[in-house]
Amino acid sequence: MNVFSVNNVFFTVLGYPMSYIELSATLLIVIYVLLITKRIVYAWPLGIFTFSLFAVLFYQVRLYSDFFEQFYYIGNCFYGWWVWRAARPRRFASPTAASCDASRSGEQKRSSGGKGENKELDVSRCTRKTYLIIASIIAGCGTLLGFTMSRIHIYLPTLFSQPAAYPYIDAFATIMGFVAAALMAHRKIESWFLWICVNLICIWLYYARSVKFVAILYIFFLALALNGLITWSKELRKTRVKS
Repeated sequence: MNVFSVNNVFFTVLGYPMSYIELSATLLIVIYVLLITKRIVYAWPLGIFTFSLFAVLFYQVRLYSDFFEQFYYIGNCFYGWWVWRAARPRRFASPTAASCDASRSGEQKRSSGGKGENKELDVSRCTRKTYLIIASIIAGCGTLLGFTMSRIHIYLPTLFSQPAAYPYIDAFATIMGFVAAALMAHRKIESWFLWICVNLICIWLYYARSVKFVAILYIFFLALALNGLITWSKELRKTRVKS
């Protein structure tokens, strides 16, 4: 019996068959987030294993954009592990991780110039030009990725024997997540609006693909994104008052 199979049921709750892999991946990512917030270096090898489980899970439920996205997170975990192990003493800033950025404060530091001190990057809004760039990236890259994923079973039939499920919805959610992570690094408040959209899409998407425990996890991420939006909105108002 393959323990990594989504059809390998561990137990059934309220008529829902809970597989070993869905339960393990969902619980482990919660632990991963907690370790990240505590700045414990062992979060990164745990993240590598956890995102690998999610890759296997999403492959089986045919959410191929999510499947490929996990490799970005795995690469980021290797990078984060290397950076954190190199940092002594253990007071360091974690690199931005796109899969769990919604669960963190997203605060980045920058040099204030010449004095060796750090100044907090203020929360700000995107310009109209940036809005156009964001919309173009999401529309263009989302469409391109969705088209590719919708035909990947034709391009690579050996690796992907079945067509993708909801290829365009999955693709747009993936691209929006990447854009949100980039905006968060610059403390743009619009990042939280994108995270809210991503989480809402993922809740529906994972529920539709019968990985309902993962969908519940994204309700938690949605709450974190709403809290992040409220917190950053307050900071933005304070910044405007000061200026």
